[in-house]
Amino acid sequence: MKVRYTKVALAELRDIFTYIVRDNPVAARAVIQQIEYVVERVTEFPGIGRTTDEGEVRIFPTPPFPYLVFYTVEREEVIIRNIRHAGRMRP
Repeated sequence: MKVRYTKVALAELRDIFTYIVRDNPVAARAVIQQIEYVVERVTEFPGIGRTTDEGEVRIFPTPPFPYLVFYTVEREEVIIRNIRHAGRMRP
């Protein structure tokens, strides 16, 4: 499946990196790599994430980091809607 990030998700990804890189550049890269890895898994197995109260929106965690990837599946495309810290659960 193809993957597409919303503008909001791209901004959140950039914000996550910017926040972490100030204190720990190595950790910032590790977090982004794990998020990218999770997105790759989601495109291979779109039903892997748990369902939400938001209808078609699914969530998948990015262990060991406390981030959640919110996504939907439309036809042959996974759309990354949000990438949030687990403490900010709702998109």
